[in-house]
Amino acid sequence: MKQIEYFYNIIYYFFYRGAIKISYGLDFILYPYRKLIFLIIDIPVIRKQYTKRGIINPRKTIEERRKKTTESPILSRGTIIGAGLAQFTFVLFYIGIYHIFKYSFFPTFQDSFGYVLTVTFILAFTTDVILCQKDDKGERYIKEFNKRKGWWRTKWKIITIVSLFLSLWFSLTTSSGGNVGQFLISLHF
Repeated sequence: MKQIEYFYNIIYYFFYRGAIKISYGLDFILYPYRKLIFLIIDIPVIRKQYTKRGIINPRKTIEERRKKTTESPILSRGTIIGAGLAQFTFVLFYIGIYHIFKYSFFPTFQDSFGYVLTVTFILAFTTDVILCQKDDKGERYIKEFNKRKGWWRTKWKIITIVSLFLSLWFSLTTSSGGNVGQFLISLHF
């Protein structure tokens, strides 16, 4: 169980890092608007309002707030998007397992895909809570993985991306249109 928790948190960490990079990329695109905000802040009347509130340097405060909402390991854009992508990887994996179970034992059973998605999303969220959110494991792993550099990061970045594509491939090949799904269906006829 400890190995599965470690692997899941590595996947979560690299999706978290990717979300941070994308968020900063979007900030670069929106830079002209931020520059406009900084020009508005420099107007003496508005600057006076900030100093009344006790904010001496509003630019620094805005930058600190942006960094906190983007990079903080406790509920930031990076953690929300990272957790969503890690859960989506497990959703695809659980859909593949469902297809194997369904076509092995009940090949003629017709179901609504909405129910399948609902159940697999609940399973993926439960998996995330057990492996990452319980006892703040995700935050501890983020702090631990931030210290690691070099080949370890490169290797696990590749494994994270490959795991996403492998879970997608697994889900598609076990569906009724995939090779594995058609093979399992043909065993019953």
